Amino acid sequence: MKLGARSINALPKVEGGVRFYWDDELPGFGLRVRANGKKHFIAQYRVGGGKGGRSRRVTIGTYGTLTVDDARPLAKRILADAYLGKDHAEERDSIRKSQTVSQLIDTWAGDGVLINRRTGARRSASNIANEVALATHHLKPLIGSRTVENLTKGDIERLRNQIATGQTRTTRKGRKRGLIKVAGGEGTATRTIRLLSSILSYAVDQGIIEKNPALGVKLAPGGQRHRYLSPEELRRLGATLDQPPGTPAAGTAVAIIRLLILTGARRSEIEGLRWSEVDFQFGMLRKETSKTGAKVIPLARAALQILEEQRQWASGNQVWVFPGQKGEGHFDSLNKEWTRIRRQAGIADVRIHDLRHTYASFGAAGGVGLPLIGGILGHRQASTTQRYAHLADTPLRAAANVIAGEIAANLFRGA
Repeated sequence: MKLGARSINALPKVEGGVRFYWDDELPGFGLRVRANGKKHFIAQYRVGGGKGGRSRRVTIGTYGTLTVDDARPLAKRILADAYLGKDHAEERDSIRKSQTVSQLIDTWAGDGVLINRRTGARRSASNIANEVALATHHLKPLIGSRTVENLTKGDIERLRNQIATGQTRTTRKGRKRGLIKVAGGEGTATRTIRLLSSILSYAVDQGIIEKNPALGVKLAPGGQRHRYLSPEELRRLGATLDQPPGTPAAGTAVAIIRLLILTGARRSEIEGLRWSEVDFQFGMLRKETSKTGAKVIPLARAALQILEEQRQWASGNQVWVFPGQKGEGHFDSLNKEWTRIRRQAGIADVRIHDLRHTYASFGAAGGVGLPLIGGILGHRQASTTQRYAHLADTPLRAAANVIAGEIAANLFRGA
């Protein structure tokens, strides 16, 4: 068969083991398909050419990350080199035996981190920075000098325990914001091991290792905490937000927090909101990128009013809805302001992400169907929204309109 996007997408599912498909136009260029659905371009050759040469096979890359047009010229180069006596598989094996985890992280940080492995979407700059920082602060200090090929499941389980018990906890000097506090704990361990598994899957795709040793490592139940604000807590938060802001940063933070509660959006979706993504005519945010790819976020009247007020202060060529205090980026001082606001409101244990949980919980308690809530929040899987199902049968259902009125009166000015 001729390898092409149409022919590859039409291939049947592999029930077990692995199957190989070879290109009619370029002998030695093929596609390996595994039972898990993964497809990798490969080149197979005999070093030095002829039947007497040793048969070798090298992985070129993953279908989806690479197109056929990307992979074909790479295969031609590998096959031509093999005819002249150069063995790419041997070079790969040499790298495999000597490459350290730190070196793998550096390679991944320049290539693999750019694309979300689940969705194929490009990651935002903030997500890339967060994941690279997680690998730098927790993986490199503990296993950075280990060779990737020799990592075992036991090594990764010990790594998980070390991070969970705080062995990577430290304070470092940062270039942008002064000191960086690196925390440990179960939640950090879970996020770090999941990240390591993604990095090692990238290494499998690149042919550096055959199997991902992080698969099957037991993790704490996600560190998932579902904290919802009660009506009384919302009223206290509203009273705090109604206080005159002492600084421009405080005023911007108040507007962002109000929008987070009113939309259920993720912090990055509001903090990094561009004017080009705000559709005033149809009352929605058209996010070009998000954690789950492009998405549309419907806006309530109160949310639109906040954006209208913000637009009054915006200059004609302003990119960000909430520009930073310095430089050309967006506002990034929400953590500091949120710490102050939640303490004043008496909700010191509430995280910014809990505002998203609160939005969903009020929707479920008010009788809004879970599929609708999931659509608004941008959940890709129904199981993610299902965590709010128990709230739908509470007595709050009957009082939903009263609670909504209290929120508007006590939290949002002019709603």
